[in-house]
Amino acid sequence: MVRLGDPLGRGWNLFGLSHGQVSYVLSSHPPVLASIKVGCVVAGHIAAVIAAHDKALRLLPRGHQLTGQLAMMLVMVGYTFTGLYLMFGGSTFGGWE
Repeated sequence: MVRLGDPLGRGWNLFGLSHGQVSYVLSSHPPVLASIKVGCVVAGHIAAVIAAHDKALRLLPRGHQLTGQLAMMLVMVGYTFTGLYLMFGGSTFGGWE
């Protein structure tokens, strides 16, 4: 936001932010930042599963409501695991570093 007041570097002060400083509060507290990230990933995926469940109950025939949701559940568990794995650095695959 500080650089938004002078996007071209011409000395403008469009929003009165030229003397503002960037605050690195979360960068100095990595456990808090990691907890926020994990909470957001898990909460977002839980919300997606709830929305998909409600939609499946409306769209699928009565006999297929349970089995029709299993694939979505497995996909969402996989997405959650993959998201958390990538967020925490993962490991190297096939020599990528």
